[in-house]
Order: sequence, then structure tokens, then C-alpha cells
Amino acid sequence: MLWDTEDEGFTAIQEAYFNNTCIEFAVMDGDIETAGSQGLRATMSITSFTRNEPLEEAMAVSVTAKPTYAAQAPEWMEIEAGS
Repeated sequence: MLWDTEDEGFTAIQEAYFNNTCIEFAVMDGDIETAGSQGLRATMSITSFTRNEPLEEAMAVSVTAKPTYAAQAPEWMEIEAGS
């Protein structure tokens, strides 16, 4: 992902890594508010957050997220019409 400290998603992942806390993900094939979108919902632990600094491209960060123990088990979800 791009290194962008103004992006809320970037900041949430960065804070989860440095604070050793978990973060909820919904990795969907479409917009989370669009009926028919589906994907994995899980609580993740950020195990790697490595900054890459290529000479000619934008600064980026490689992130590794792994499902972790949580009150809610990972699940496959599909957004239903009217949700």
C-alpha cells in the first residue's frame, strides 16, 4: 500500500502494528455498501509493516495481516440488498 499518513486506513493499520493491537478487516470483491459484494471478514494481527523506498516511485509499505483469536471467528460475508 502507498505510504500516506493522511489516509485513515493506512493510519489504522500503522497504529495496529506499532501498538500490537488487532484490527477488523473486510476484504471484499466490491464496495462494502453494494448488494452482492462478498468477501472475508476477520480480526487480524499486523505481523509486518515494512517501508519500501524505491528511487523513482512512490514510497510504499508492505503489510502482512494474519487472522488472530477474537470473539468473532473469521467468516465469509455477502452484502444483502437493503442492508
